[in-house]
Amino acid sequence: VVKEAKNAGAVTQQQIVQRVVDQLQDGRLHFAVEEPDNPQNFPRVFFNWRSNLLGASGKGNEYFLRYLFGADGQVLGKENEAWRPERVQVPDEIPEGKVDLIVNMDFRMTSSSALYADIVLPAATWYEKYDLSSTDMHPFVHPFTPAITSPWETRSDWDAFRAIAKTFSELAEKHLPEADDLVLRALGHDSPKEVAQPLGLVKDWLTGEAAPIPGQTMPDFIVVHRDFKNVYRQMSTLGPLAEKEVASKGIAFSGAKAYEEALRKVGSSNEDGVFFGRPSIERDQQVVDVILTYSGATNGKRSIEGWAALGKSTSLELRPIMEGAEEVSYSLHDLSVQPRVSLPTPVWSGLEQDGRRYSPFVVNVEYGVPWRTLTGRQHFYLDHEMMLDFAENLPIYRPPLGETPFSTGDGDVKPQDGGKMITVRYLTPHQKWGFHTTYTDTPKMTALFRGGPVIWINDKDAEAIGVKDNDWVEVFNRNGAIATRAVVTYRIPQGIAMMYHAQDRTLGVPATAITGKRGGTHNSVTRVIPKPTHLIGGYGQLSFGFNYYGPTGHQRDVMTFIRRLKEVNWLEG
Repeated sequence: VVKEAKNAGAVTQQQIVQRVVDQLQDGRLHFAVEEPDNPQNFPRVFFNWRSNLLGASGKGNEYFLRYLFGADGQVLGKENEAWRPERVQVPDEIPEGKVDLIVNMDFRMTSSSALYADIVLPAATWYEKYDLSSTDMHPFVHPFTPAITSPWETRSDWDAFRAIAKTFSELAEKHLPEADDLVLRALGHDSPKEVAQPLGLVKDWLTGEAAPIPGQTMPDFIVVHRDFKNVYRQMSTLGPLAEKEVASKGIAFSGAKAYEEALRKVGSSNEDGVFFGRPSIERDQQVVDVILTYSGATNGKRSIEGWAALGKSTSLELRPIMEGAEEVSYSLHDLSVQPRVSLPTPVWSGLEQDGRRYSPFVVNVEYGVPWRTLTGRQHFYLDHEMMLDFAENLPIYRPPLGETPFSTGDGDVKPQDGGKMITVRYLTPHQKWGFHTTYTDTPKMTALFRGGPVIWINDKDAEAIGVKDNDWVEVFNRNGAIATRAVVTYRIPQGIAMMYHAQDRTLGVPATAITGKRGGTHNSVTRVIPKPTHLIGGYGQLSFGFNYYGPTGHQRDVMTFIRRLKEVNWLEG
């Protein structure tokens, strides 16, 4: 797109952007999302790093397996012919297997990522590499330090990505010349863009309600230069932007002091050209030290600079929060000697100081810092146009939509055996008795509860279909099917069933009756449901950020059938 604009005479970024905006408006250019099933828009490479992305996080596991991977996903329903989007082209036959290459880098052979990968990279475990861990659930900053070096061909995440980057850069010398990309950026929170839509009214530039203005009525457009042959050297050195500014959540200050301190800690690079003399992040230990230097949670000077910047923008005196901690500068070595308590940082609304544990909004309540909302206050009423349209302007209870496990046209896959079934709301809250998808199949972990996947069912619901505690049941709807065991309890309300999130299927399960295949994961009966209100931008705290503002777990609340497996079949599937 940028190359075509330059060939047509556009020189500056403004001219390039304006040409693209004009082409979008008159229909000569379209967004890829308008034709997701056009082969030009397929996601050709799927690189899964350190997670069971489909088996745990992928709402609609069977859809991903079929349409993304081209595997035998057990989707039972048909595409709904009654609903078609107005501006998105949907073909009669949905393409399957859009991805050409699946690469997995994880030390677990997870059920829906590694087992389907074309390439499985040998990954180091937590105890074979340097890394960093911190959450707001505890006050400490924890290092990962290797108990042993990475055995055999395994590599740490950083070393593996550097190796890939090195080969990629060598190939780019011949195959990938430098290029400019046009990147879209949403109207962000904590920036002037968050007041881009006055009164929360959405004006559609595509239909002529408003002029298409980047950063106001449409996303920002940014030209980004890609120097492919230098990706490896860029990854191995700290670049000039880190020297210019440190910024997060609307709090920004000069990065010059942090850059100088990082250079002293990690040493300089010997790479040629513009990379020479810059802070080296060639090794993972150096990366950890640079992160610790730039974070206000682990460096007193950065914390003071951050509080000073927040104080300047709010006209408040906030420096006393960090008094006495100016000389704190944690390093990887410091954390390896003993875990260290994180410092107060203005990036978060809570404080951890003087032995106090983290509580949100302390800074707002005790120091008068405005809440990061449109009004600067806490408020429950949201007057944005879309919030009003969807009756989401107040936090009220919203009952299920009344959907059924199967839709019109799905009758040929509906069970007709006359067996007893119940229809329930199926929920997948975060699990216990497990560390997400890690180590849940070890003898000690499986001994903590039933071992293997289970679903919790109300005792009266279970009695209605002849299910006793620990019986095998079949859970299914138009999205897929699961074979699992029942935990019968009075603690679950009638009409609701609950299967904890991230029960990776590393232990064998029998086949379901409806598919004849081994029965799925906890996400086999869910599906992705984008919530339109999560796409709001340019209105205070209602600003879209991928995996930042939404989506919430509404896609986990689906209607499904449950029935007892009459025969536990371990042979098929």
